[in-house]
Order: sequence, then structure tokens, then C-alpha cells
Amino acid sequence: PRFDGTKIIRYLADRDCVASLVMPESGEQATQEAQASAERQDDLLFVVGGDGSVRDTALGLAGSGTSLAAVPAGTVNVWATETRIPRAPLAAIDAHLAGQSVHIDLGRAGDRCFLLMAGVGWDAEITGRVSRPLKRAIGDLAYIAQAAWMAPRLRTRDARWHTSEGSFEEPLAWMVFGNSRLYGGKVHLTPRAIIDDGLLDVLAACPRTPSDAFRLAGKLTQERLQDPRLIRFRDSEIRVETPGFGVQLDGDYAGQTPMTFSVDHRALLVSLPPGPLPPIFGAPHVNRRGT
Repeated sequence: PRFDGTKIIRYLADRDCVASLVMPESGEQATQEAQASAERQDDLLFVVGGDGSVRDTALGLAGSGTSLAAVPAGTVNVWATETRIPRAPLAAIDAHLAGQSVHIDLGRAGDRCFLLMAGVGWDAEITGRVSRPLKRAIGDLAYIAQAAWMAPRLRTRDARWHTSEGSFEEPLAWMVFGNSRLYGGKVHLTPRAIIDDGLLDVLAACPRTPSDAFRLAGKLTQERLQDPRLIRFRDSEIRVETPGFGVQLDGDYAGQTPMTFSVDHRALLVSLPPGPLPPIFGAPHVNRRGT
């Protein structure tokens, strides 16, 4: 969306709101501007962009008293969907100004972070090969098209991971670490995840044969999560020790394993619209801003 950031800053000032606005052109810019906003002790930092921009802004705001106010302008906008932030930019800004600030967990993956979910294996391989022009042309259908093209060449690999319950070794297709519930804006692979409970909800698809893999994929698209080859658990820290698995964070490719996935409990302050909190929240401490 195109709109005048200067006018918005004046509009915010007229509402006695100490805030900043960032429309980042890179992840590094988003993080740097967020750090500067936190140092100024702004009440709110409005970030215009998709889930990647929101994630990179969160990295710079973590541990501060500045609330992240997302204005959705990306391909899928899962965070906005999960938290009921309006899609129209000005409506989103008004919702934040009348809204509330809540502390949530921030996922960690090595020296990076994720707000929604992380993935290891097939979904990361697919994500890493989706081109930006295709995403701009057909939106989130680009991921489905890429998955269909790659499906005949995807193979499981033996993977070893470590949790608080011990070490596990299984043939792994993909593993999802859910801080929230909605995967890719389409399905609930971690339907009981709570975004402020200090835990990641983990689902590992571990097929033993190609036909097994397609069977599990069909189950997951229908949100049928009961199967002996679907391993589900919760933990605050999981280390995937086997090297060479791709990693994606909030839909962006982010390198390879080995990598440790963990939680910073209630490390991020986010802005939400007024009213009852969405189901992904437990019993958070809420700061009401509405008049």
C-alpha cells in the first residue's frame, strides 16, 4: 500500500501517541529501526509489511517496552490473521490506537527469531525455492505450485533431535515448531499452541516410505493429526543435531541445521485491536490503550 508516512506520524502525534513508523526495504533495516525505536522508548512502532518484516522488527524490539504494531502488507499476513488485525492500512492503524498491548513469546532459532513458526525439512526446501516474482504474481499459491513441482524429488532423511525428554532418531520429512497455530495461512498444524505459555508446539512428520509420506501429507492438509508417524510434543528447547536440513522462519528460508529452537518467554510486546483476545493467547497481562 502507498501512503504518506509523514502524515501518519502527525496523525499519531495528534492522538498523543509516541510512535514511529517503519516501511522496511530489508530485514536489517527493520531490525535497526526497531532497535532505535526501543532506545527512544516509543510507545508503538508501526511496521508496514508482511510476516517477514514483522519478524525482523520483533528481533529489534525484543525485551523492550515498545509495542510492535503490524500493518499488514505482505503475501500471506498470517500474524494479522491470527490476531484479527484489519487488512486495510488505515483501519489497522486505528485498531492499534484504540487497542491493547500484550506480551508474547518470541521463538529463537540460532541467532535469529520467529514470531509464528519455524520449519525444518521439506517445507524449508520448498520455501527456499519460491521466487519473489512468483509470490508477487499469485500470492501464497506460489508455495503450493512449488511444492507440487518438487514433490517427486523430495526424500526423507534420518534425523536426530534432542528435547528435555531425551534424544530421538527418525526418518524425517519435515518438522514444525509452532509458536502460534495457523501454518502458512491455510491449516492448523499446531492447533493447541498458546503464544504466551513459554513452549513450542512441535509436529514431526516421519514417514517410512514414499506412499507413507503422501498419506501423511493428505492427513495434514485436512488437519487430521492422529497418526503413529506424526510425532507431537511441547518443549521450550529442541535441538536438531543432524546437519543439512533446511530451515525456514515465518515463511523465509533461514539456513540449515544443526540448529537450536527455543523460546524467550513473553519477551515481545505486541499491539492488538481492542476486544477479547484471540484463542492463541492464554492469560496474558494486558495494557489497555483504548479510550
